[in-house]
Amino acid sequence: MFEIHKIDGRNCPMITCDICGERLTEAGKAAVVFNNGAGNGAKLRTLQVHKGRIDGRTCHEEADNRFRAEGGMPGWEEMKTFLADAVHNIGFPPEELAEYDRRRSRFG
Repeated sequence: MFEIHKIDGRNCPMITCDICGERLTEAGKAAVVFNNGAGNGAKLRTLQVHKGRIDGRTCHEEADNRFRAEGGMPGWEEMKTFLADAVHNIGFPPEELAEYDRRRSRFG
């Protein structure tokens, strides 16, 4: 889930796990799960989760089970891939994002 956390009076965008509610802190250990069985043109609900069995968590498996319970066929992408594709699809290519990030102050 995309959220804004208020920290020291600042608005800090964060992504939290839709299963356990904890903050996702490593893009390589996070996934975006969706119903891969939907037809062409469908708009798919996503769950942002801890990937696989990371540090004893089974959030990814639980997300898969939720989609199966709805009659779906779970699919997933690594968070890195999803975010890179998302910023590209809103006209903010990764190269431009990197330059923007270098010029601004950090929020943490």
